[in-house]
Amino acid sequence: MFIDEAEIYVEGGRGGNGCASFRREKYRPHGGPDGGDGAAGGNVVLVASQNRSTLVELQKVRHYRADNGKRGGPKNKTGATGADLEITVPPGTLVKDETSRPLADLVVSGQEFIGASGGAGGRGNASLVREAGAVPHFAEKGEPGQSRTLCLELKLVADVAIVGFPNAGKSTLIGRISRARPKVAEYPFTTIEPQLGVVQGDEIDFVVTEVPGLVPGAHQGKGMGTGFLRHIARAAAILYLVDLDPYTGREPFLDLVTLEGELRLFNKGLAGRTRMVAANKIDLNPPDDAVEMLREECGKSGLDLFMISAATGEGTGLLLKVLETTVMRVREEGPLAGTTITHTPVPVEDKMEVVRQRDRFVVKGRRVERMVLMTDWNNDEARAHLASMLRGAGVEKMLKQAGAMEGDEVEIEGRIFEYLPDEG
Repeated sequence: MFIDEAEIYVEGGRGGNGCASFRREKYRPHGGPDGGDGAAGGNVVLVASQNRSTLVELQKVRHYRADNGKRGGPKNKTGATGADLEITVPPGTLVKDETSRPLADLVVSGQEFIGASGGAGGRGNASLVREAGAVPHFAEKGEPGQSRTLCLELKLVADVAIVGFPNAGKSTLIGRISRARPKVAEYPFTTIEPQLGVVQGDEIDFVVTEVPGLVPGAHQGKGMGTGFLRHIARAAAILYLVDLDPYTGREPFLDLVTLEGELRLFNKGLAGRTRMVAANKIDLNPPDDAVEMLREECGKSGLDLFMISAATGEGTGLLLKVLETTVMRVREEGPLAGTTITHTPVPVEDKMEVVRQRDRFVVKGRRVERMVLMTDWNNDEARAHLASMLRGAGVEKMLKQAGAMEGDEVEIEGRIFEYLPDEG
């Protein structure tokens, strides 16, 4: 089954807790702090691999979590880092967040993208001496890993996209010119999923994709149009295949007009691609006027026209030479814009803000949220240290500016505090 969309939930591993311990040596029963730091949790990493051709596996398992980091130990022992979790996806996979913002475009086999980062390890009490006093009796907890939903969309990586209406002969042509063997029959919609084939040229090999038959209104999703049209996005050249069969009752030049219109409405950028027309089934002796009107329409749009028969192979030799030359030229110019670039989100500014919600003040900001998440709430000394850090980060000042009064409730990362301003 060809699956070209999937939605998965990814979660980085939690960081390991820091260790609170003290040296216990002969003649030194009350030595200084020697608790080691916890280690970072593992990342969830998406990797493009030629061993994958669809996203079907990600439809079966949708929740992925990397290993947690290990806790620190006494004698300043640092924990072991959590193992990364790799998810293999087909080359051509576009990764988006829940708002449809592109995060990564994994085109080349081996490209990687960190879908969810592991949390930082907590500091042991040996590392807290400088800021918490000479003898801290607490350590930090590990930070939770990043978690989010990722929307994956597969756009096949092909050099040439063959586009045409149902039963125009696309499957026959791709079977003729490549090593692909798609299903072929004399009725519309034989092909219900995109097909890939490798063409052996004189100088290079290149990949062609047969996009399942389009129908008018495909750009609006009719006939699964948008689901199929996305596979044209990466092609260096677009080959319109027009049916010359005189018994279909169709006008070849009108089919071309419709195909051009559907692609333009779907993605205006496709108008800048190299486009050409192959008029198929010349072995059926199409009417001269039909061929002439098609030729005139190609002239208006500046499209090269090739007369072929996918069934007998007539005219396909010249067509393949032109396609090979086009692919070679595009490869020399470099990849199409955006096709091999991994997009990394712009780092979110660590801006702290106070928002009033009903009878409570909510403090937001990555830095202070991490402080709360990594605090050991079962330890009085750790909670006192947190209060000191929050005050140093300017939380108390911002609460006062927001109108907080003594005794008001303050919420940070789900924890509720009572606002008690420092009298000093």
